Amino acid sequence: MLAVEADGQELLTIEGLSGKKLHPLQQAFLDAGAVQCGFCTPGIILTAKALLDCNPRPSEDEIRKGIEGNICRCTGYNRIIDAVKLTAERMSKG
Repeated sequence: MLAVEADGQELLTIEGLSGKKLHPLQQAFLDAGAVQCGFCTPGIILTAKALLDCNPRPSEDEIRKGIEGNICRCTGYNRIIDAVKLTAERMSKG
């Protein structure tokens, strides 16, 4: 998306995701060891948030499909998927 296409829209950045403490997705990424170099992490976390906002209990296949536009060269995606699953579990418990 070009910046001009976002004119007048509300945008959420990784910095805006958390307040005084980490967002549950950010914490789950740390807990699951889903961050390495950190280059892709903001995009994947925000994409995962959009997925969880629409589908709070996604299957592994739905998670893979939901984040497929993001490229990570460090983690191999397994820990990223684990982090999204962990967030879904934690959020369903309250």
